[in-house]
Amino acid sequence: MATPLINGTNYSWAGIKVVLFGVPVVGITKISYKSKQAKENNYGMGSEPVSRGYGNKEYEGSIEIYTDEWKRIVAASPNRDPLAIAPFDIQVLYGTNAIAPDQKDVLRSVEFMENPLDANQGDTKLMVTVPLIIAGIDR
Repeated sequence: MATPLINGTNYSWAGIKVVLFGVPVVGITKISYKSKQAKENNYGMGSEPVSRGYGNKEYEGSIEIYTDEWKRIVAASPNRDPLAIAPFDIQVLYGTNAIAPDQKDVLRSVEFMENPLDANQGDTKLMVTVPLIIAGIDR
């Protein structure tokens, strides 16, 4: 038997707030991040694993943001270079509704990896996808 959702509401983009430099950024239309860890079976006698080895944890992510919002970040960065911004945290706040408590993920020691621009004939809005380097994720 399925468990009902809290008040029939699930997480959605409408409940997401992304905070950069202490300010909610309304021009972000997508945020993506993940963690992964190298894992490998170790073998000894025979053909079955005898143990498991664990490697480095890695984190990656990106944001999709309106170009005008990105240009404001560029204008406020040292020497107008967003790649020169010191590592910072990004807070991702989300919740189902006003009754349920908000959840928070924190991306730690984030830096921008590119300063992109993409524009095509016929575009009615200009967006850029900015890859992030992340040192850790608190969930």
